Amino acid sequence: MTPTLPASWYTDPAIAARERTAIFARNWALFGPAHEVAEPGSRSARTVNGWPMIVLRGSDGTLRAFHNVCRHRAARLLEEGTGTCGARIVCPYHGWSYGQDGRLLIAPRFGENLDADEAALLPVRVETWRGCLFVCVDPAAPDFESWLGPLPELCASYPQTESFDYHGSFTVEGRANWKTYCDNTVEGYHLPFVHERLSRAVDGASVEIRDYHEHRLVCFHVGYRGDGAGLRGADGLWFYRYPGFQAVLGATGFKAERIEPVGAGALRSESWAWYGGGLGHNERADAFAWAETIAKEDLGICETVQTNLEAGAYETGWLSPAMESHTAAFQALVREDLASAT
Repeated sequence: MTPTLPASWYTDPAIAARERTAIFARNWALFGPAHEVAEPGSRSARTVNGWPMIVLRGSDGTLRAFHNVCRHRAARLLEEGTGTCGARIVCPYHGWSYGQDGRLLIAPRFGENLDADEAALLPVRVETWRGCLFVCVDPAAPDFESWLGPLPELCASYPQTESFDYHGSFTVEGRANWKTYCDNTVEGYHLPFVHERLSRAVDGASVEIRDYHEHRLVCFHVGYRGDGAGLRGADGLWFYRYPGFQAVLGATGFKAERIEPVGAGALRSESWAWYGGGLGHNERADAFAWAETIAKEDLGICETVQTNLEAGAYETGWLSPAMESHTAAFQALVREDLASAT
C-alpha cells in the first residue's frame, strides 16, 4: 500500500504557490474553444491558472497569445470574454497602445523614449488541437506535441471535433483543492458510490484503465450500455492529462475540461462540449446536463474530503494497489515536480 500525500499539502497556501510555478506554469493548459478566434481580428480573454491572458487572431491570420497585462503599470488591457480586436490594443488606464503582434506603438506623454520591443506585451505560447486552444506561460516547457505525447494516436479512431456542433460551456467551482479533484479523476473506485447514472451506463467488464507518458496521461477505455450507449455510442475514451486537462470522447461528442486551482482550498472546473453523431436536440441537452451533473457529483464528494483534510484529525491514509494505483502515480508526480523546483 502507498501512503497518501499529507493533509497539509491540500491546505497549505505555500504549497499552492509552489505548485503554480513548479507544475502549472511548466505545463500546457486548455484555454477554450478555437472557434472563438477563428476569424482574423477576433480575440478571447480569460484567466487560466491565475494568469489573465489574451488569445487573438491577427488581421494577418496569425494566432498569438499574450498576458492581459499592460507593461506600464499592470492594468488589464481587455475585458474577459470574446469579441473583436482592432489594429491597436489600447490600455484603458493611461492609453498605452500595442499592435496585434504585441509591440508597443504609443506611450502617450511618457517623456522618455522606450524600446518598443522591450516594452512589448509579454507573450504566451499558444497551440490548437481538436478544436481547442492551449496555452503555456513557461517558454522553457516542452513543446506542445511532446506534451500531448500519445494522445493524438489514442484519439484517432474518434471523430474530430470539427465534425460536431458546439453546444456550450459550464463552470463548476467550489471548496476543494485541485489535487483532491484529480485524485478522484484518475480512479474508478468511487464510480458506483458517487455516479449512479454513469455507473449504470458503463459496462464494467469492458473498462480498461491505462497510463501512458510516464504516468502523466491516464486513459479510461470504456464500453457503454443502456442510455450511455444511446448518448455516447458503443465505446469511448475518458482521459486525464496532468495536471489540469481532461476530456471525454466518443462517436457522438467531445467534452474538454480545464481543472485549475484557486488558492489552496478551492478549484474551478470549466468545460466545453460539442455534439453530433445523430443526436437530436433533446439528446444533446441531456448529454450536456449529464456531463455537468457528473462534475458536480465529483466536486461534491471532494468538498467533503477537503473539509476533513482541513479539520485536523486526518494526516495520511492509504491507497489501494488494486484500485488506486493511478492516484498513487498522480501523487508521485506532484512530489517529483515540487522536489525538482526546490
